[in-house]
Amino acid sequence: MATPKVHIARHQHCGCILCGRCCRRFHVRLTEAEVTRLQALDWGTEPDVPRDFVHRLHGQAYFRRRADGGCVFLDGQTGACRMHARFGFDAKALTCRGYPHNLASTWRDEVSVVARLDCPAVQQDAGRPLESGRRQIERLVEELGTRGGFTVRQLDGLSREAVERLTRALVGLIEDYHNESPGTLAYALFLLATRCQTLGATFLNDLETLETVLPSLLGAVRNEAATRPAGRFGRLSRILFREWLAAACRRDEELVRPSLAVRLRRSAALAAYAVGAGSLRTMGQEHPDLSLRRVGLFAGGAGWEPSSPAAWESFRGLLVARLEGPQFFGVAYYGEPFFTGLRALLQSYPLVLAAARTHAAARSVRCIETPDVHYAVGAIDHSLGRSPLLQWRLWRQVEEYFAGPRYGRLLKALGWD
Repeated sequence: MATPKVHIARHQHCGCILCGRCCRRFHVRLTEAEVTRLQALDWGTEPDVPRDFVHRLHGQAYFRRRADGGCVFLDGQTGACRMHARFGFDAKALTCRGYPHNLASTWRDEVSVVARLDCPAVQQDAGRPLESGRRQIERLVEELGTRGGFTVRQLDGLSREAVERLTRALVGLIEDYHNESPGTLAYALFLLATRCQTLGATFLNDLETLETVLPSLLGAVRNEAATRPAGRFGRLSRILFREWLAAACRRDEELVRPSLAVRLRRSAALAAYAVGAGSLRTMGQEHPDLSLRRVGLFAGGAGWEPSSPAAWESFRGLLVARLEGPQFFGVAYYGEPFFTGLRALLQSYPLVLAAARTHAAARSVRCIETPDVHYAVGAIDHSLGRSPLLQWRLWRQVEEYFAGPRYGRLLKALGWD
């Protein structure tokens, strides 16, 4: 088998800031070989070493977690992994070594690597460039292997050259809108993707014609994005958006023990969201414990001050990393084709906006700031292409519901920001 070519996100940085979030929020799976290897580590005379560190559920091994939610190997005083501190990076389990990198097979014998935005260090763009860890990343790729390249179906009939030209155009639009409203940017991106899908693969694969048409197409998109669409945002649309938001915020790693009581609480919470009540906290402990009624999601932004474009830097970073990957379709998004995954990525903005507003409201402020966007981007990126719930097409049909004119109406109802 050919050695895969590894493409690493160019603009992302990552360096552990010892926040301990990943050691508290995730149930880490272990292979039986890892369990055997880790049990054999010689800790010498180091005190309080967790000898019984394996928790099993349905035959699958996980690192055991303490009552406070932290991994048994997390040093509560330093925020560091005791195993890492004692034996070094390479001694840790594969999942721990891999985080926060997201590895995805893209073109044949090629792997894309981006940093996950549910890591606070990545949100803050802290540390060294991702590329500086190439040797470790290539070892991870070798361990994990590849799944083959994009299929014909996943490419929606597009050539590689067409995919790369379209993603460059979208990234260029993000750069053009760097100092403008993120809502206007989101609408412009969505309009461009919609126009390109309408043109069809035959047209888009003719690169010479595409290059000729793109400038006028981008001009038309910018003009339309500057307007505000008309139309009513009805009760059904509100219900569906709240359910979509809840599904995107659900933290499935907290369901390692999916008892009947837990499932009933989640079902009751989803019912509450439908009528505009309930708190996102029921979807995961890291979410704000605030009733959605107090946020006023569909007031058109009334009562909210405009946020600074700089506060949205991590959201733009999420879009650029996923587009350049390309990690928004194929194995990175439930095996779905190009335009389905592209639409899901670009429609993440209203979810991020709603989550950020909820976080800000829980802080008793009415202006979205950088910490609110960091929280929201982390929450949504965590589930984008990874959620066991959203892998079901029935749940994702809400993306199609909000496509077309409804997307603009949704942004209008939320207030754009």
